[in-house]
Amino acid sequence: MRYDYQSASNSGQMADYAETSLGDARFDDVLNRVQSLALRTSQWVTVIGGCREAIAQLVAAGISRNRIRWIGGRDHDHREWATEQALLAGTSSLVVSFLEQISPRMQQRIKMASKVSQTHSFVFNEKPSRTPLH
Repeated sequence: MRYDYQSASNSGQMADYAETSLGDARFDDVLNRVQSLALRTSQWVTVIGGCREAIAQLVAAGISRNRIRWIGGRDHDHREWATEQALLAGTSSLVVSFLEQISPRMQQRIKMASKVSQTHSFVFNEKPSRTPLH
């Protein structure tokens, strides 16, 4: 595992780069932001939890299926752990997680991991809704 500690003069840049959204919005509402961030680099877009519809929405937004890494996770604890590890690995440009309730401690851990790795992260409390057919 690699950590790149930034000097105090660069800490403002790091904070601007690493964005963390914790359950404040729905997946459909931030899909454009996710698409914009994902298309900036050629790194992975890691999706933890979620469903096939979420992957389909990312592909429909123009993100190559070959760049999407989907991790199901057996239960909530595994998905929380996978989220933190995906952020710390630094191999993804973006980590999107679908978790139920997360504790304030885990929220802090996710924010810190995002800042350390300079990886954008979005955590949603609900699975994405299906796109209406009409």
